[in-house]
Amino acid sequence: MIPLPLVRRLLKLRVKVGRSRLLQIALVVLLLGVFFAALFMYFEGVGFYTAFYWAVITMATIGYGDVTPHTAAGRAVAMVAAVAGISTFTALVSVLAEYFISSSLRRLMGMHRVKFSGHYVIIGQGSTVPSCVNELMSAISGGDAEARPIVVVFPDDGERKKVDLPEDVEVLVGEPTSRETLERAGVGDASYVILALEDDSKAVFTTLMVKRLSAAKVLVEALNAESVELLTGAGADRVILSRSFAGRLLASSIFEPEVVDVIDDITTALGRYDISVITRRDLWGLTYLDALKKLQSETGLFLLGYYTDAPVLSPDLDGRIPNGARLIVIKPSAFSGK
Repeated sequence: MIPLPLVRRLLKLRVKVGRSRLLQIALVVLLLGVFFAALFMYFEGVGFYTAFYWAVITMATIGYGDVTPHTAAGRAVAMVAAVAGISTFTALVSVLAEYFISSSLRRLMGMHRVKFSGHYVIIGQGSTVPSCVNELMSAISGGDAEARPIVVVFPDDGERKKVDLPEDVEVLVGEPTSRETLERAGVGDASYVILALEDDSKAVFTTLMVKRLSAAKVLVEALNAESVELLTGAGADRVILSRSFAGRLLASSIFEPEVVDVIDDITTALGRYDISVITRRDLWGLTYLDALKKLQSETGLFLLGYYTDAPVLSPDLDGRIPNGARLIVIKPSAFSGK
């Protein structure tokens, strides 16, 4: 009795062959090769491997001449094999060429599908996208973020042409709210999905779609304060209210421009300084003053505070670093010397 799993695999293979012209023609070439090899083996009295080698060489019209028919029946098989080979191999080559050209065109247009796992997906438009990509790549090169592929999805080709991204970034084009687009971007296997859509209603719907397809952390840029609660309810792990932050910086530029310069520097990996969060188990239980001195003497990092459930900046000098806390430090940027 044939095992049920084998039957299922054969049925799936049949469906794939039925849908693919390439598989259909390749199967025809293979069957013809086996058929002509069997006839040649029978009439010429040679082994199957030699006969199959002869059939492939003859059908491909290469004709090395090292294996030749010596009987009338064998020569008849050779003539039929040559004629059949010209038509089938020509069809196979044309379908292969069509496949590769189509694949290249799809990639050129951003309509292809990625097969990454654990990657970063950035979906959006506008200046947020290149800024996010550059910051993420800087963090990866500096060891602050895991080295994983980056996939960027633009809503249309016009948005894609506005942005110049590094060559090692996969760029797709498609409607962010479309399940097909999200599946092409591999959100189901992604580790992080970043949304910067310049449309909060679309961001809410896309967040719901991503959460339905994936267990990835979803980080969303919101334009309006009213949308924060909706995005959080949709499943966003973190919501950044970008315009509110920009507005506060613009207002601060009037009465404390130096603070704006500091914030701009430390929030950009391309600046002279960078804020980072590290784990140092050996500093747990020490006072803030002792931890600050030890960290600065050993690594040159300046301890700003620590993070447990929320950031604690500039704690009491005699206060102790809690167990499990991650340390918030300021350090020279990897690009500060360039």
